[in-house]
Amino acid sequence: MERTVFKVKGIIKKSGKYLLVKRWYDDRIPEPFMWEFIDGGVHFGEDPNDAMIRLIAENLGVEGEIVRPAYTWSVLVGETHIVGIAYICSVEEYENFNLPEELGDFAWVEREEFEDYIDNMNVMRDLQGKEL
Repeated sequence: MERTVFKVKGIIKKSGKYLLVKRWYDDRIPEPFMWEFIDGGVHFGEDPNDAMIRLIAENLGVEGEIVRPAYTWSVLVGETHIVGIAYICSVEEYENFNLPEELGDFAWVEREEFEDYIDNMNVMRDLQGKEL
């Protein structure tokens, strides 16, 4: 059954560095955690901007702010078409996050370090040539 899912992604920037979180995916694989940006689904009827602010609060335990939309993205995963908006965001507190259980860690990295952290080639492709 084909379906479309709408997601948002928060690229949180502070002092020239970007926040990556280490999200748990599956204990049955050799590396169950993967580095990525804050992201998640948009609830039915929810404004994408509100969803982004909600996801920052849920994942970091702090208030966030959208600076601007960065780009849109799209990927096919089996019969699911995932479409999303990536936002440049900011947070006031940036050292003491209250991470949920599925996030194992966080790191502030420079853009040049993305390849050292992010294994998802779709994300890396999406970031090419984008002004962050």
